[in-house]
Amino acid sequence: MDSKNVILLFFFLASVSTGVAQPRLVFLKGDKVITTFYEGDHIRFKRNDRDHFTVGIIAGMTKDYFRIGEDTTFIHQVEKIDVSQRIATGLRPRAIGAKLIVAGCVLFLGDLFNETVINDANYTANGGVIGASAALVGTGLLLQTVNNDYFVLGRRKKVVVLNR
Repeated sequence: MDSKNVILLFFFLASVSTGVAQPRLVFLKGDKVITTFYEGDHIRFKRNDRDHFTVGIIAGMTKDYFRIGEDTTFIHQVEKIDVSQRIATGLRPRAIGAKLIVAGCVLFLGDLFNETVINDANYTANGGVIGASAALVGTGLLLQTVNNDYFVLGRRKKVVVLNR
């Protein structure tokens, strides 16, 4: 082995042995990971002792608390966290509701276009189309109001800080 390979091997072994994982804030629902936040990520949350949401960049974290600027927040003080800007796994009612509303509108407009332009007749409301469109839009509006953009801590939902 020449000296270049020895130096590269030494550098690789030194960097692997001193490497440390970046701490991250992990949101768990049961045993399933919902999403994670790292240092430098934007977070929006509400504490138990405040009536407003706090927005900021995570500046540091330990196993008991995380810091946003000079404000230290203990994990047990967090009431709910806004995860609407994060990619989350699972059922997303807001996205499904928006698609159902669009589908209901497209169904009605398609029937209107078919009757007036294609068949060249005056539009007469078809009861089945109106009922299906109303059901799709109504279900979509219901799902819009029952969205899950807030991660509310409780018995099954927990926040932990992992260092590995």
